[in-house]
Amino acid sequence: MYQDPKRVRQRVTVYLDQYEVDVIQSFANLYGLSRAEVMRSMMMKEAAELLGIGDVRDTGVGSIRAKAG
Repeated sequence: MYQDPKRVRQRVTVYLDQYEVDVIQSFANLYGLSRAEVMRSMMMKEAAELLGIGDVRDTGVGSIRAKAG
């Protein structure tokens, strides 16, 4: 069914206040992406930086701008 079963996305719940939602929604509107894509990209970029993986482009994470086109 899937090439890599670990790549099947799972639902995760995150509770945000209205200010945080507004920031995520603003990015989504600006780049024409879903809020999920924006949050996933931001989260993985931050994780890669904190873990010292190096250039985020090398991890397959990419940037919000790159995903937008």
